[in-house]
Amino acid sequence: MKLCVSIEIQEGLSYAETLALAHAAEDAGFDAALLAEHYCASSGTGDRAAADAWVYLAGLARETERIRLGTLVSPVTFRHPSVLAKLAATLDHVSGGRAELGLGAGWLETEHEAYGFPFPSAVERVDLLEEQLEVITGLWTQEPFSHAGRAYRLRDCAFTPKPVQQPHPPLIVGGRPGSKRLPRLAARYAQEYVVTMPSLSECEQIAQRLRGACPLSVFTYMCIADSEEEFERRLAEMTSDLRPEMRRVDRWIIGTREAAFERFALLARSGVQRVFLAVWDESHRRMLELLAAGPTPSDRTN
Repeated sequence: MKLCVSIEIQEGLSYAETLALAHAAEDAGFDAALLAEHYCASSGTGDRAAADAWVYLAGLARETERIRLGTLVSPVTFRHPSVLAKLAATLDHVSGGRAELGLGAGWLETEHEAYGFPFPSAVERVDLLEEQLEVITGLWTQEPFSHAGRAYRLRDCAFTPKPVQQPHPPLIVGGRPGSKRLPRLAARYAQEYVVTMPSLSECEQIAQRLRGACPLSVFTYMCIADSEEEFERRLAEMTSDLRPEMRRVDRWIIGTREAAFERFALLARSGVQRVFLAVWDESHRRMLELLAAGPTPSDRTN
């Protein structure tokens, strides 16, 4: 199982702070550093700056060497799929073939209201997601590409630049444990399905639903420390600013380093192939250092 980070830049992170977290993840041997894409803080803390993810990604592509880069995830309500396909393909060139593109239906209604983005029903947003996946895949792989759908119409589009990665950069579909239609879309169009804070039993059920069509990943939070005392202090600090639904610490990666790797092992046995750990704070850099060396023999479960 591979470890990745989701850098929550919408929680007030400057570019320098984002770069420091990306470097920490790269130095720790993590597979990917994807950026959350929000136009305001998703934690519920309204006075935090929220920068543009794609501008940050262009900078990270030039200042990192190995780690994979992209979004986790880009809401389909924010832009036309042709724009998103162009952004991701260009990032693939700037990064030397390290781009990934995460797509989701969008969920933060207050964000849409504040910035003037339409926020249709959940069913309609998933319809948009399905059509965007079809359009983006078509633009990347067909020459020329035409599409006549309910929301988007393209005619004889000779898309450039074609991505470095062939047939195209990995597509990731984001969803929640109870999603029914999203796993089917991921199995049809994507190379990965990432679920937010599922239980172990939900991971097993979702993996069975995917039936090997694409890998399963998990997005979650972490609070790891050298000692139980330090862990308790940091956990209290971290959870104080989060929305109630984000505080389900039983689904986090928590405790000591040993406890963290025990949880990773259980997730792997439940069918999970990558874990995305949300990071946004200076204390997370120390947590990444604790995870850097990988599990020791005593950390592994039988």
